[in-house]
Amino acid sequence: MNAVTEGIDAIATTRVVIRLENSHTVTHAQTGESVQRTFSGIGAGMDIVVSSVKAYIGALNKMIGFKERSPPKFPAERNKVSA
Repeated sequence: MNAVTEGIDAIATTRVVIRLENSHTVTHAQTGESVQRTFSGIGAGMDIVVSSVKAYIGALNKMIGFKERSPPKFPAERNKVSA
């Protein structure tokens, strides 16, 4: 959390990072390591709770969008193509 100004009219910015319990893994481009997919969100507001909720909702929206765009996983036998 960061505050842009001080005092009663301060605006707080919050960054939240979430991941699923059984998270999708991706390969890191530079290291080649398998890492779990995370989703981040940023929120701002005069109240830290409001700022945090906005950040969490932003991260959830990214996660839901990613899940909707991901291709469905089918068993290997369903992917066979006969010639």
